[in-house]
Amino acid sequence: MPLHDVLIIGGGPGGYEAAIRLNQYGIDCAVLESARIGGICLNWGCIPTKALVRSAELYHEFRDAGSYGLPALAGQADYQKVFERKNSVVEQLVGGIEFLIRKRGIPILSERAVAVARTDQGYVVETAGNARIEARHLIVATGSLPKELPGVSIDEERILSSTGLLQLDRLPKSLAVVGGGVVGCEFASIFNAFGVPTQIIEFLPRILATEDEELTKRLTLALKKSGIKITTGVGVQSGQAVTEGTELLLSDGSSLTAEKVLLSVGRAPQHDLCWQDLHIETEKGFIKIDDTMRTNLPGVYAIGDVTGKLPLAHTAAKQGLIAAAHIRRSLRGCEFNLPPLNYANIPRCTFTSPELASVGLTEQEAQDRYGGIQVGRFPFSANGKALALGNSFGFVKTVARASDSALVGMHILGPQAAELIAQGALLIALEAPANVVERVVWAHPTLSEAVMESLEDLHKLSIHKI
Repeated sequence: MPLHDVLIIGGGPGGYEAAIRLNQYGIDCAVLESARIGGICLNWGCIPTKALVRSAELYHEFRDAGSYGLPALAGQADYQKVFERKNSVVEQLVGGIEFLIRKRGIPILSERAVAVARTDQGYVVETAGNARIEARHLIVATGSLPKELPGVSIDEERILSSTGLLQLDRLPKSLAVVGGGVVGCEFASIFNAFGVPTQIIEFLPRILATEDEELTKRLTLALKKSGIKITTGVGVQSGQAVTEGTELLLSDGSSLTAEKVLLSVGRAPQHDLCWQDLHIETEKGFIKIDDTMRTNLPGVYAIGDVTGKLPLAHTAAKQGLIAAAHIRRSLRGCEFNLPPLNYANIPRCTFTSPELASVGLTEQEAQDRYGGIQVGRFPFSANGKALALGNSFGFVKTVARASDSALVGMHILGPQAAELIAQGALLIALEAPANVVERVVWAHPTLSEAVMESLEDLHKLSIHKI
């Protein structure tokens, strides 16, 4: 039975990046992954949905080409080719990651872990295929599974998870999205752009409830204007098969029918490992970790969705790098000087049309925490590049502490929001004050100038704001 320095259980973004970093450190490791490297993100989440987003954006732009003085597209989208392109993008990226791992000589074991036991040298992991792998350290990166509702179960036929929806190679006649979070809003925006009658049903008072309220209200208006029906403050009690697809009974006594239903009401941790005589601490089902990703078991780390922290691919990736650095200290005595991961300062991106992205505290969170705050805003309708692009809906909003003008939040609704938010992440991580704008020159004409002017507006010094 081989003995590895580190065995990583799960090959998603956190797992495979941890493996490569450990290999860069010269530490022997292996990855246990029953499916393909990349996990949900690369295979069934982030990457395939963004490929669909791009096709949807182009389709919308082609149909609106007349406003640019160009011939407009009159035909329907060939969704079979859209589907094939999405698969091609996924295959290219996943194949590239697999090549990187093979080139580094990192073993990928295509097995599912089922049990963990203690040994004299560390731990032994048993797989569903009766293999036994021993390692001094473990990194648990087993991800999450989609949640269901009482009376509404995922069958991947009529009621789909995001994975099932991505496997459709044709457009449904209609789509009902249960859950107005990031996943629900993104898919609603995609299929609506392709002409599918789409509606969102959200139990909470507003969609994207954890984001800044001002931006989500504006996004709601934009999505409704695009043709998406949005119902909030209403739950789904049951779903039953009918000739047209699925009929959903809502908590207000009404009902609706759609050919396909996307159930996107959150995700639950996936860690059904049998720990035999070991007790791994959990909280609300998630594995508890410290700032270095260690669990209560010596030599066992956990990263990604299974920890219950901000459930994003880049969260898992950063956690994996921190775990790898800490393991290097344990094995080699190297210095470990990475700061604790501030989960509030991890960028959050929603690829709707328009995009919404944020980092740091919302206006309300900052108000509750600090009392006195400053808020700056700048609309894309006053930005030259946005006007030239024909995409000027939305604005940049910045939030700073009144006591020292330190930037604590940035929120963007509009073109390229997911790219622009990196500026906010850097400024907040560096604890930059609002007057940092005086030391930086933003290129013109760019969308980034909206970030600059929002920072200027914190002190009411924006040049182009009316």
